[in-house]
Amino acid sequence: MSTSHTWRTALLLAVALLGGCGPSYSYRYSPPPSMMGMNCINSCATERNHCKQMARLQENSDQALYQANLRSYQHCQAGKSKKDARNSCYYPSYPFNSGASYACGNDYDSCYQACGGTITRVLNKD
Repeated sequence: MSTSHTWRTALLLAVALLGGCGPSYSYRYSPPPSMMGMNCINSCATERNHCKQMARLQENSDQALYQANLRSYQHCQAGKSKKDARNSCYYPSYPFNSGASYACGNDYDSCYQACGGTITRVLNKD
């Protein structure tokens, strides 16, 4: 067995073994005690919902643009030889999700804590 094959096998085995390992956590949200803090948190929730809605709209817009570009590519290829199509038709790249929805959650957590709430990470005992 060659050295590179041994290393490759060892690396794949390590990745497979570590893939499901590690502790899992959940989060406990404790609101602030004051009514003003609760109103602030309600505002955070409204902003998070708005952020998620905007992220969905952006994703839909990106998907529609990709579909239009794909149709344009297919139209460009029609009636051309493979060589001509390869030189003049450009396959569109898909605008992968930017993670805006994930950012909405991070913004919410920051807002929640700024309002006086606390977020505690809890180790799950499986």
